[in-house]
Amino acid sequence: MVKNFERELRERVLPRFEKFLTLTDPADALNQLAEFAVLCALRRGPFGAETVNGLLERMLRERVESDGRYHGGEPVIIVRNDYNVGLFNGDLGIVLPDATSGELRVFFRGEDSDVLNFAPGRLPAHQPAFALTVHKSQGSEFRDALVILPERDAPVLTRELLYTGVTRVRETVEVWATEHILRQTIERKIERSSGLRDRLWKKDGGS
Repeated sequence: MVKNFERELRERVLPRFEKFLTLTDPADALNQLAEFAVLCALRRGPFGAETVNGLLERMLRERVESDGRYHGGEPVIIVRNDYNVGLFNGDLGIVLPDATSGELRVFFRGEDSDVLNFAPGRLPAHQPAFALTVHKSQGSEFRDALVILPERDAPVLTRELLYTGVTRVRETVEVWATEHILRQTIERKIERSSGLRDRLWKKDGGS
């Protein structure tokens, strides 16, 4: 695991989200949202998605003038289907000010790549999406990703989970984990995830 976890998040991960503070075009912002993801093996715990979300959100709020629940540049993920508004579990969106009114809206990619927008109060159950669990990332694809494993072993740490995280990524994936935990995770044999070592090696460029 990297030393000084919070400092590493600030120095190496936060800049990936700071760019959303200056974006004004929703389509561009949604495209950028698919460029990078933080994927956590666990939802809770010091290295879980809830903790990482809280840390990154706090860091980003230091750079914006907002005391409300939402702020421009905040990624969100829907966690419950709502057929009335047409938003579904796993949909990723971005909070941005409306170009005309200046009011905060939440923008999503709709069918045929059109852009939908909603008032924050119209959204079904949702949460910040600075970090996602690997489970929640299923169905999404990103150019690059950071996969974070906990420092302590857990039953969920399997080849299948790591394989799922790696296969969400088109180009480069970085894994933050202790050597012991990474080795244990890879060595838990699940038939579906055969070839994981080779895939990780190829994504690392063979170095």
